[in-house]
Amino acid sequence: MVVDIRTWEQTFQELIQEAKPWAKWTLKLDENLQLDCLAQGWKQYQQRAFGWFRCSSCQRSWASAQVQVLCHTSWEHWTSQGQVHMRLFGQRCQKCSWSQYEMPEFSSDSTMRILSNLVQHILKKYYGNGTRKSPEMPVILEVALEGSHDTANCEACTLGICGQGLKSYMTKPSKSPLSHLKTGNSSPGIGAAYIPNQGKNQSAETKEAKGTGYEKLGPSRDPDPLNICVFVLLLVFIIVKCFTSE
Repeated sequence: MVVDIRTWEQTFQELIQEAKPWAKWTLKLDENLQLDCLAQGWKQYQQRAFGWFRCSSCQRSWASAQVQVLCHTSWEHWTSQGQVHMRLFGQRCQKCSWSQYEMPEFSSDSTMRILSNLVQHILKKYYGNGTRKSPEMPVILEVALEGSHDTANCEACTLGICGQGLKSYMTKPSKSPLSHLKTGNSSPGIGAAYIPNQGKNQSAETKEAKGTGYEKLGPSRDPDPLNICVFVLLLVFIIVKCFTSE
């Protein structure tokens, strides 16, 4: 067996009793556990961990930081007894055709992170330790990894459980054109078309404003008919005056 469930359960009991000495909990593996398929009164908890795999055909080994761990938990208040059903999801070898899903192996440090996060979830959900919530212990890379997560050979991805797999296939479109401007998204679409249209509108508005401003500020150059008449009469009077004086 890849995972020694007895060792896991012993470590799990020690962590639980450190926080709740009288608590009674059991831990067992369940290969039939399904995401969001919960019996009445059960709660779900999912995390990912760093693990190792070995192909049973070619003996090739590889590491992954996307090993999915799914847990269903239940607790009876009147008996103070709780249960945890856990499923570990496998991965297939990239090099072998028709390879089967291999189950993960974990280091002692990775095992402790998985069980510590599980215990923190139990304390929060069943014992009201929300005010003393401890942050979930993050995944720590035990070796340097190259390339992206192999979603095609990940059992959790094929079942729609792996968060990394879902992220690459379920990117939600932006709800508003302005979101492209806020996030700096350069992909073509509504956001990209919005910028030049806005510039054209602003340019037209600027020209219109300038034209209006010049019309208001500049002096009126339209001739006044009354002034023309007065000027003509004055000119005629001067001419007549000149002729009569001679």
